[in-house]
Amino acid sequence: MTGRRLRRLLAVAASAAAAVLALAIPGGAARAAEDYAALAEAKALAVSPRRPDEVRGLVHGQPHDLAAARAALAACQRQAAPDEPCEVVRLNGERITTGAEIRARVPARHPLFLWRFERQGTVVYLAGSIHILKPTLYPLPAQIETAFERADHLVLEVDVTALPPQALQQRTLAYGLLPPGQSLRAVLPDTLYAALGNRLADYGMTPDMLDRAKPAMVMNQIVVSRLMSLGYLPDSGLESHFLARRAGRTVLELESLDDQLDLLFNQPLDTQIELLAETLEVADDIEPLLTGMLLAWLSGDDAAFLESFRAQSGDSPRARAFTRALLEDRNHVMADGIARFLAAADGASRTYFVLVGAAHLVGEEGIVPLLADRGYRGRRIHAGETLPAPPARAPRAPADTLEATP
Repeated sequence: MTGRRLRRLLAVAASAAAAVLALAIPGGAARAAEDYAALAEAKALAVSPRRPDEVRGLVHGQPHDLAAARAALAACQRQAAPDEPCEVVRLNGERITTGAEIRARVPARHPLFLWRFERQGTVVYLAGSIHILKPTLYPLPAQIETAFERADHLVLEVDVTALPPQALQQRTLAYGLLPPGQSLRAVLPDTLYAALGNRLADYGMTPDMLDRAKPAMVMNQIVVSRLMSLGYLPDSGLESHFLARRAGRTVLELESLDDQLDLLFNQPLDTQIELLAETLEVADDIEPLLTGMLLAWLSGDDAAFLESFRAQSGDSPRARAFTRALLEDRNHVMADGIARFLAAADGASRTYFVLVGAAHLVGEEGIVPLLADRGYRGRRIHAGETLPAPPARAPRAPADTLEATP
């Protein structure tokens, strides 16, 4: 047992209820920061970027890292104004880069992960998404918000809100569980199973809880839990942001949920095991890798973004094959779907806001160059730029004529 884990267990045993300090005066907050190192793990500190010395949540003696991050955020948000986001800035001994620090490194003039295509009255805005963010990285660049406001149709890789939550969970489990008679304990090497147990404890889980799960599902659970421990939330991703404001827009899909689940959870078992092992190795390095990727995304730096993305993806032959299936193979499918919107242009005014993972847009086989190969050349939008005026409005076509897939 590591010294860190022993200290954590002793702290939990010493206090049945974790201590929560919600400090609302500058002097108390400063003293809390000074004393932070002496507090028992698992611990976290969350603050409001607007009032970091006044609005903060400090927790310690929590049962695990994820609980600490959640409790710190909740304690901070209880003091904050309704429109005042908090963010985790410390997790145990780890310092977490703030949204303001990332934004401060973005150059004044830079391209965005946003392209505009137009053909015969049809406009497609193609935006690169980050699927999980933290609230302090909002607001988005005005050009992205304006492109969405002008759109009649919101186009996603997959609309996960199309199914009720319980049905979505059941569909995911249908792909993510091992066949009857198999168990995670049986398919993983002993050393990997032991390492998995140590990592899952950081998030309040044990391998027994996931014994029916495929290694790929466990890998995804670890990544999401680690990101949430750092204060990054799925509900703050761009898809959730725009779905919440869909209003009367038609929501279309470039892929199917089954296609995505099949890709994620039906890779060969050896590939899943290797990817899980690599995830455990790099989990502690996710914060600086993610910070670099977010900076590249906000700066519109294609090369740096792809480098950061691939640094998190592994470099073994199996990992490279999975990354190709995850990116390049799907890029061709999604480019075909977007091309159909443009090919169907008939002079009527239609605007599509297409949102896909930013890694899909760039590189030799990115969606943008693939659309150029199909005869559709877009123009990249830059920060500070005024978007071209939209085409004259015409009555909306029926939704059933606007499918992205045949």
